[in-house]
Amino acid sequence: MKRTFVDAGVLITAARGVAELSEAAMRVLSDPNRIFLSSLFVRLEVQPKPAYFKLTPELLFYESFFATV
Repeated sequence: MKRTFVDAGVLITAARGVAELSEAAMRVLSDPNRIFLSSLFVRLEVQPKPAYFKLTPELLFYESFFATV
């Protein structure tokens, strides 16, 4: 299994990026041959804005990702 550190840019692109880029990011994030790593700092970078603006689908996407890392 590949260890893959996911930064904020990949998560933001997957959640709300342009369709082509979002699909590419999702392909990486859905790869079953990877173990994903991240940090509390990445979480703090991506979650406040969708929480403040009540962007529930985006917030749920981030929460589900961080539940698995």
